[in-house]
This record gives sequence, C-alpha cells and structure tokens, in this order.
Amino acid sequence: MTKQVDISKQKKELLQKLKSPSISDGYKRYLGTPLRYAGGKTLAVGHIVNLLPDKIGRVVSPFLGGASVEIALSKELGIKVIGYDIFDILINYWHYQITKPKELAKKLEKFKPTKEEYARVREIMKKHWKGIKKLEGLDLAAVYYFNHNYSYGPHFLGSQSSVYLQPERHKTTVEKVKNFDTKNLKVFCNSFEKIIPKYKNDFLYCDPPYYLDGDSKMFIGMYPHRNFPIHHKGFKHDELRDLLMAHKGGFILSYNDCSTIREWYKGFNMIAPSWQYTFSQGDTRIGKNRNERNNGSHIKKSHEIIIWKLPK
Repeated sequence: MTKQVDISKQKKELLQKLKSPSISDGYKRYLGTPLRYAGGKTLAVGHIVNLLPDKIGRVVSPFLGGASVEIALSKELGIKVIGYDIFDILINYWHYQITKPKELAKKLEKFKPTKEEYARVREIMKKHWKGIKKLEGLDLAAVYYFNHNYSYGPHFLGSQSSVYLQPERHKTTVEKVKNFDTKNLKVFCNSFEKIIPKYKNDFLYCDPPYYLDGDSKMFIGMYPHRNFPIHHKGFKHDELRDLLMAHKGGFILSYNDCSTIREWYKGFNMIAPSWQYTFSQGDTRIGKNRNERNNGSHIKKSHEIIIWKLPK
C-alpha cells in the first residue's frame, strides 16, 4: 500500500481558488486540462476534491477520459495518480501530452486552423480508425488532438468547430499543450475489470460511462462518439458495482443521477451537485428526447450524482 500523505493544506488552497459566490453549488470550472472532452468533469473537481480524505496515498482512476480530476489531484494536490482507459487512441494522446508536451506542440503548430485543414486531418484520423492507414506515437497523438479539440461538441471524428478554428485560439491552444506539466500522473490502456482488483487497497476515482436505462435522463452514449458509442454500449455497470462494493481502499464515484444507481449504492454517501452541460451547447434544436427528458428546453442541465466511501 502506498504511503499516505497529508493533503489538507493543498486541498484548502485549491478549493479557495475554485470557490465562486456566484455559483449556487460553490465551485467554478477547473481549467488545468488541455483537452476538451464530452462528459469531462471540469465543474466537478471542487466537489470531488472536497470529499477526498485529508490523508491519502496513491489514487487510481479506471476511466481517465478528459482527466480533469486526475490532473487536479496530481498537479494541484501532489498526489500520485495512475490513470487507465480502454480507448487506446486517447491513452496514446495522454502519454505524449504528459511525457513530451513540447514535441506534441511542435506537431500541432504545423496544422492550420482552417476548415480545409480540419477536413484533411479528420480524414487521416478516420483512416487510422478504420485500419486503412495506421498512425503511431506523436503523429497519432497530434492528429487525435487536433481532430478532437477543434471539433464541434467536442466529438471524436466530429465536424469542425468555427469557434475553435481561429488563429489566435489555435496559438493559445498550442501553448497550453506545450506548457502542460504534471509529474505525478501516469497513464495506461486497460479495462476496469482488470484494474480495480489489482489496486484493492488504493483509493479510486471512478467516472464510468453514463447509465442509460430505466428513468435515466441520459439517453445517448457518448464514448468515443455518440454515433458509435462502442465503449459505452453494453458497459458492465453491474460488474463495476460489485467490484466497488468489495473494494477496501475507498472510492469516489461520479455517475448520472437515476433511481437504479441510487438503489444500487444505497447506504453510501451521496450528493447531487448541479451545473449546465457544455456538450454541444450551441445546438438549440429540440427533438423527441430533449422534449420528453429535458422539459422541452435545449439547455442541458446536469443530473449528476457523486457517491463515495471512505477506506476501510
């Protein structure tokens, strides 16, 4: 078991930075990640940090995704974090973003923030995805980042965003990639079924795919893309539940709020913070699902729940 350290001072300092009297639930967005990500927990960081034990060892994250929480823990609190994800293209990007940020930035500098360039890069990413012409290493990391971060949504293999395809925005984005620095975060590609039993005494932060059945207000799987949610479809929510029930090291779990999740985790501590989702926030269309599940509004309010258990 990793030696525990006292993070109470670092927690207090970070929460003070994130505190906002103008936000009802108290915390503003954490801006430490260079990656725009659908379902990213930039607005959840304050809530999650607040729930961490003051004395903690290593934190393991089986669902790395956009890594907002993991970056905050590793960079701001000085905690050693090991992040895993099943999406190999995403993990390849994070590996180079963490270990070779300046080299990755040089690759991105060569791309032009234009509609034509985006279409060209998207086609390269598409050919890799379909196995027609594979990329590796830094080349794959750069193409993935440009395609994803400059997309509308954001979406993996999505259409371009006119908001992000701007010369000045491109410049500041590349600088953020270049200057990214955290030495306490390591990333690997693997599934939660293999990871959680391996770290039975470590504290976990889990941000799994949303539960889509029953009375859940989430009706679209978004991972890696809502039109082909291959890592979202068929996700073993019940297996994750069973592994967490038996886990000794404690955990914080962020989920979508619905009766099934509340029933499964009854007896554990829960809070239900609220914020506005930014995913595809420019889309004002109101279709069948939005009309029925979002009271006829195009504004996407969150329906999140945070569940936690202290270490045994």
